[in-house]
Amino acid sequence: MIEEENSGYIKSISADEISTAFTDVSIVYTSEYNFLARAQRYGRWFMLKGMNEKGSDNTLVRQMLRKEFEILIQLQHPNVVQTMGLEHVEGLGTCIVMEYVDGQPMNECVLEPSEAIRILGEILKAVEYIHSLGIVHRDLKPQNIILTRTGRHVKLIDFGLADTDAFAMLKQQAGTARYMSPEQRDAAQPDPRNDIYSIGVIMSEMPLPRSYQKVWSRCLLPADSRYQKIADIRQDIEKLQSRKARMVRRVAIASLVGTLALIALLVWRIGTLERELTRVERAETDAIAALHEKMDRTQLSQHTDTLSQHIDTLSQGKYRWPDLTQRVGTLERELTRVERAETDAIAALHEQMDRTQLSQHIDTLSQWKYRWPDLTQRVMAVNQYCYDYTDRLDERFTSSDRDKIRESMLTEWQQWQQKIMTLATVEVATSRHQKRKSQLGMQ
Repeated sequence: MIEEENSGYIKSISADEISTAFTDVSIVYTSEYNFLARAQRYGRWFMLKGMNEKGSDNTLVRQMLRKEFEILIQLQHPNVVQTMGLEHVEGLGTCIVMEYVDGQPMNECVLEPSEAIRILGEILKAVEYIHSLGIVHRDLKPQNIILTRTGRHVKLIDFGLADTDAFAMLKQQAGTARYMSPEQRDAAQPDPRNDIYSIGVIMSEMPLPRSYQKVWSRCLLPADSRYQKIADIRQDIEKLQSRKARMVRRVAIASLVGTLALIALLVWRIGTLERELTRVERAETDAIAALHEKMDRTQLSQHTDTLSQHIDTLSQGKYRWPDLTQRVGTLERELTRVERAETDAIAALHEQMDRTQLSQHIDTLSQWKYRWPDLTQRVMAVNQYCYDYTDRLDERFTSSDRDKIRESMLTEWQQWQQKIMTLATVEVATSRHQKRKSQLGMQ
């Protein structure tokens, strides 16, 4: 019932007249057991996740939906999708009611390097938050990271495979092959380091500065050598950013000092040249006057042309720098010192790869002859070699020089490593498929 207030402008609406039904329902995604629908209520859009007919008849699917809701309802973070409740929706059945995020998956967006750094920071904050609650997402990938249309901010979605130690049931292997850690393929127990591995893969696909490579490379190491918590990743990134800021300040200061020094040198040089030119001109005037006096005394006016040539020679003012070539050569060697060291480092890396016979594994993997533990040790040996090599450089190389040389080695090594890991993943999948096929044949 609508009643007019005393002001004549504000009208009250009784609770009975507010409809709780969802309208404008449209299915946006379906899977074997579940669906996602977009619907409107109270003039606002929501996202509904429910079960189709096949899922409703499956006890495990019903339990998984309930488990997902109990995890989601705990989460209150600006970079994580918000959940409002679990309720029965007419025509759809039991659904999780979530906020509708207006945006695009990160894999469909083109990012600038500076924007990628900001977005990575929001991803780390979101994952660190859910880990603080004992929750592991277990399916982190660009498709599950939505960037909002306004502001391009992160919204972490799809907690259908998320897990926590608080649940003693419904433990199962889960994830997306490319972004799933090796140990997650065989273990069902949730481990925050599973998400850290996935973050490493995501970082490797983002347009981040080269200095970030050693961060995401560590994310991809075996579980015990990997970052143990998100805070460690953020701390290393903050160090990189602080180091970059210091380098920018140093470059700016050096540039300013160099500019001031150059200006001072030019002022001094101009003053010197002016004094030098004045000195020559004065000497030239005195020489000509003396010459004319001498000509008058000796009556040698007939030699005026010859003497004039000598006067012209005196006015030329020629200067030479005997050590200029040597100075330029020394400067060139100093400027190319790091570049030459990078070339030597990459050559040493290839020698190490030859010693570990990693390059030979490319052909071996293509013939499905491969043992994962042995290759992992060799890959780790080369990875460690990059760090050991730069640590052994002499004192001529600064910490910044060593970082640059190490980044060059890791970049070169990453191209081989990705190829090896891709082939290894295919081989493992094929081996399991053949093993499963053999078991089915025996049955």
